[in-house]
Amino acid sequence: MRGKIASLYLALAAVAVIWTGVSAKAHHAPVEREKISLADVILRDRDINAESKLYCLALAIYFEGGSTEESEEGQRHIAHVVVERARANRRVWGGSNICDVVFYKRGNVCQFSFACLPIAKRTVRGGSLWAFSKQIAREEIEGRNAVEAKFIRYYMNASLTPPKNACRFRKEFVPVVQAGRHEFFREATRDERRELEKAEHSECKKYEASLKKKKLAKNNKSKKKEGVAVAKKQTAKKVTIAKR
Repeated sequence: MRGKIASLYLALAAVAVIWTGVSAKAHHAPVEREKISLADVILRDRDINAESKLYCLALAIYFEGGSTEESEEGQRHIAHVVVERARANRRVWGGSNICDVVFYKRGNVCQFSFACLPIAKRTVRGGSLWAFSKQIAREEIEGRNAVEAKFIRYYMNASLTPPKNACRFRKEFVPVVQAGRHEFFREATRDERRELEKAEHSECKKYEASLKKKKLAKNNKSKKKEGVAVAKKQTAKKVTIAKR
C-alpha cells in the first residue's frame, strides 16, 4: 500500500514539474511578441481615421448618386456638399467628422436618407460604380475634385422631392448650379431670404394647390356625412309618425 501511495506522489510531482515547465516556457515564449509586432506592421503605415472618412464619403456618393445613375458631375457635387458640411462643423449637421455627418440622425430623420435604410439595403456589393465612388471621395478629400461652386451645402432632386419640401428649399436657399439630376444650393443672406420668401415659386404653387384640393375633399366628405346623418334622421322621423 505504501508503495502505491509513494508511486502516486511521484506521478503527481512529475505532472507538477511538467505543468510548471510549460507555463514558464509559455510565459517567456516569443509568440506574444510576434503578435504585437505583426499588429504594429499592419497599422504602422495606415491612417485608420483617413480610411474611415474616405469610406463614409464614398458611401454617401454611392447611395445618393452613384447607384441611381447620377452623372459624374452630380456625384462630384454631392461629395462637395458632404465635405462642406463637415468643414462648417455644425452640431445640426453632425460636427466636423465626415462619418458623423454622413450618418447624422435627428429623431427618426437621417440627414442623408440612405443612412436610414436597413443594413442590407445600404451594404455595398462592390463593382465599378463603387470603385468610382471611392475615386471621387478620394479626390474630394485631397482637394482634387473639379467643383467650382463654393459653399454649396444643400441639394435637391426636384423630380423626386415632395412639393412641400421643394417649396421650403426655394424660399430658404439660393440656387447655385444644376449638376446632373440634382440642383445645388447655398445658404441665403438675410436680404436674400426676404427676396426668396416674396418670390413666386412653381413648387410653392403646387403645394398650395394640393392643400386646397385636400381641404376641398375634406369638406365634401364632411358634407356627405352630414347629408347621410340628415337622411337617417328624416327616415327615423317618418317611421315614428307611421307608427302613430
